[in-house]
Amino acid sequence: MPVKYHIRLSPSEQQTLKDLVKSKAAHHKRTHAQILLALDENGPAMCEADVARVCAITTKTVQRIRKPAVEEGLDIAIESKFSQRQRPAPKLDGEQHAHLVTLACSTPPEGRIRWTMELLADKLVELKIVDSISDTTVWRELKKRNKAVAKAGLVHPCQSQR
Repeated sequence: MPVKYHIRLSPSEQQTLKDLVKSKAAHHKRTHAQILLALDENGPAMCEADVARVCAITTKTVQRIRKPAVEEGLDIAIESKFSQRQRPAPKLDGEQHAHLVTLACSTPPEGRIRWTMELLADKLVELKIVDSISDTTVWRELKKRNKAVAKAGLVHPCQSQR
């Protein structure tokens, strides 16, 4: 398969990566630096399969390092152990979350014993608090609140007797 992203390192970039490989930096940073050095077309470039075999990783990992190195720069390719770029914005802000919690604590619609995640999602859209939301997102948001309430309610047994 033809290579879409070509890596050509300057001598200063090569030296920086070599120093990083020899340093006591995090393992993933040293591995990423080794990958980039091996893929450099200014030197004895290796194919992705050879790089993967030498570094004891998969070819998919080599591809995942190559692409951000070309598109976003060496720093991003070396630093990011996991893809931290372009995470979606939270679906609910603080005010919308407060509306959700208030709604979940209110009495359920007539003919229902309790609120379901689907009912809450539909009601949020109906009240025009959000444009659209899934029942899974509603569940996740309420789960966050339950953890926060549980942590705040923890009291040491000795303190509760005073």
